[in-house]
Amino acid sequence: MAIKARALGAITLSVILPFSISSSALANPAAPFSELDTLGSAQSNEAISEGLSAEANAAERDNSGTLLSVTWSIENNGGDSAYFDWPTGNSYMYENTPFSGITAISQENDKRFHPIMDGEGSCLCSGISSIDIKDKIEPGEKVAYWSMFSVPSDVDTITLEIPGFDPIEDIPIS
Repeated sequence: MAIKARALGAITLSVILPFSISSSALANPAAPFSELDTLGSAQSNEAISEGLSAEANAAERDNSGTLLSVTWSIENNGGDSAYFDWPTGNSYMYENTPFSGITAISQENDKRFHPIMDGEGSCLCSGISSIDIKDKIEPGEKVAYWSMFSVPSDVDTITLEIPGFDPIEDIPIS
């Protein structure tokens, strides 16, 4: 069973990795995060996220039309270092994975999409299984993260909900 789970994980990564980074980042891999596209932004709406802002940077569909990779970022606009490892999901059976609480909503279909879960109970998103996860954000620093969703091909825009921030609405899917 563990071999099947690892094989599924390897297959999933080989499918997801090519489009989990926005095409603009692939074109210029050395580009600083401040040069990411902005599809929408949101301010803090809770004490835990005070001094931080959120931004949607890309929403790209895979060739099958159902997997959606969303790149989003958090910027520390405050004067102190901030830890950003708390938006875990309370739905489903995630293994308390940071960033599993990020959700996408289709206003058209009135549906909420949670990050895809792998065979070991972790979300396919930035988190503990990511190689270079950064959970401490210095003042003036912006850090990019990603989340993977299964969204029907007829959905053209999403609203991104990041706990601690206002919703980021009308994000176009490319």
